Amino acid sequence: MAKATIEVFAHSDEATEVWYFDTPTPALTLAVQAGVAAIVLTDTEGVPGTSVTYGPHTVSGIVRPGVSNRDATAGGAGKYAAGVTLNGTWEFDGVVSSGTTPTPTTTAQGTKVYVTPGGALTLDSTSNTLVGRVNYTATYAKAAGRLPVKLIGAR
Repeated sequence: MAKATIEVFAHSDEATEVWYFDTPTPALTLAVQAGVAAIVLTDTEGVPGTSVTYGPHTVSGIVRPGVSNRDATAGGAGKYAAGVTLNGTWEFDGVVSSGTTPTPTTTAQGTKVYVTPGGALTLDSTSNTLVGRVNYTATYAKAAGRLPVKLIGAR
């Protein structure tokens, strides 16, 4: 599934829910359940930590799922819980206009963005799920294949 690189405009607490996943899911992953797209806000239990090497030193990230996710049981046995948001504007890399062609820097404000069954973002609506619309800031530095997407958040 596609992964956001940064939050461009903040999400709201009113549009935050807990979703359950069959596999460990990292933060910033675009998730779709029942035709609704959301961004995962916290790692689920089971997401491996990361590390960065600075010269002779390695700094390891702490593996810590979101508050109470480890103890969540409402989703059933074997499920992984995470907080998600149904709104906000999130930046994504690797967005294609159709096929494998990256979205051009001329993609208009408000253009609909979809996710394919395989998890890639595209401007092509055929057999895909609507995620949101392009939402540039006033000074956004446009680049081919990269778009800020405002989640639709419909239920």
